[in-house]
Amino acid sequence: MPISKNLAARGAALALGLAPTVALAHPHVFVDARMEIVGGTGAELASIRNIWRFDELFSSSVVVDFDKNGNGTLDPDELEAVGETVRGSIAEWSYYTFLTTGGRDVKLAPPATIRGLYDHGQITLFFEMKPAEPVDLARDKVTFSVFDESYFVAFDFPDAQHFQLLDLPASCRQDFSRPDPDADAEDWMAQVSMLKPNQQLPSDGVNFAEALATKVDVTCAP
Repeated sequence: MPISKNLAARGAALALGLAPTVALAHPHVFVDARMEIVGGTGAELASIRNIWRFDELFSSSVVVDFDKNGNGTLDPDELEAVGETVRGSIAEWSYYTFLTTGGRDVKLAPPATIRGLYDHGQITLFFEMKPAEPVDLARDKVTFSVFDESYFVAFDFPDAQHFQLLDLPASCRQDFSRPDPDADAEDWMAQVSMLKPNQQLPSDGVNFAEALATKVDVTCAP
């Protein structure tokens, strides 16, 4: 199945022809990710920029589907087609990008475009999203994270340097959190064992993707 059809069918830009289920609760696509958190006036959040570099296996499948002239690479017009396909396909999943503050979600405007680069056998996608409401980092602590709720795609932020603060006051600081998958699995099993008969698990058994998502808390409060 061509990747463009995969994207439409699954609603994700990162499908390899498999439908995620509870039995397939492990990733099939791997992304080296970075995020730039960009300030505006004062400590107001202006935008966030995602930079996603995909694994070679997934990237090669994209080349097969989008290399229309058969030259073994992705030319600018072909990369543009990849970006547009991704932009339309993952909108329903909030572009895998989540901001929370005060226990509620912060809505983000969709990206105007998604740009692509193909280099050394891997595809990198770049896109920017702006908050749909004012976010004052001097007043609120905001949590930033990127994850696929189906856990079909794994986004890896190896360290705090993969979250960058740009054009924000020097008083701003970040608290980086990268969960331990084994420890989190044990914690989840312990919680399950304590459920009462009238309590239920999440509909998919476990929101494992969110539990394993790397997060960064940002605040510019004094």
